[in-house]
Amino acid sequence: MEITSIQDVSKLLSTAEVSEQFEIATTNVFTACINHRLTEDEAVETAVGWFITREGAERLWKPRQRIEDFLQDKFMGQTWPRDNLLKLATKEVRSVLTVERKRKCRFELLDADRLQVEFKDKRVIFYNDSTDGHNFHVCSVSPVQETTIYTSPRGREDEVFRESYSTPYEAQQRIDSFQDSEGWAKLADESQQYSTIGEKI
Repeated sequence: MEITSIQDVSKLLSTAEVSEQFEIATTNVFTACINHRLTEDEAVETAVGWFITREGAERLWKPRQRIEDFLQDKFMGQTWPRDNLLKLATKEVRSVLTVERKRKCRFELLDADRLQVEFKDKRVIFYNDSTDGHNFHVCSVSPVQETTIYTSPRGREDEVFRESYSTPYEAQQRIDSFQDSEGWAKLADESQQYSTIGEKI
């Protein structure tokens, strides 16, 4: 593989990025490069280090489970006491993370029902569904990823609003709120555009 422009580099991953995204130790990625486990079309050495194609990394290490799915599987239904929430959640979540993920993760209580974990490449939010003021009960883990939906509170095609939410979970909660009502809500779909009369952000 030959790099001839900055656009070529933008399509490639550094050893650190491969380590983070595929949850492989950086030394293992480097070793795979120098031992030719990646082909000449999958990895190239430059003055600033190795660069690897996404296809090469996926062939060698296979895509890992997304961090939000992994955390949802581990912590769905978990309950933490509110009086020690940040400390307990940090300890328990960090205990199941790989070394690469532990290095750059930060925990922040956004409000009474949302605990955010920020990694180098992604942020996820743990949601609470408990009305119990003493406990935080995990009902979902969702990535921070702007999600747009269309809503029509009265069910009319000429009264459609576009709404944006910071996570897919929050957008789905809004869609679910229209059950058993005359109105409707749908995830934004590029194949189906609506003429909107306003935005709710």
